[in-house]
Amino acid sequence: MYHVKSKPKCVSCGKDVRGGELVYVELRYPEYAGMTEIKKWLDNEGKINCKECYSKQ
Repeated sequence: MYHVKSKPKCVSCGKDVRGGELVYVELRYPEYAGMTEIKKWLDNEGKINCKECYSKQ
């Protein structure tokens, strides 16, 4: 069985986020130490907004 990695999406409009694109992420400061995989942390804990949706707020 293979794990299919889903691409990060904007929580407001559902647009796929591409590498190098400016995004805004809402997340809590981690309670634990040793955070090394930032992309995985953002996928699991963050709410990503694209620049356009963030500027509308």
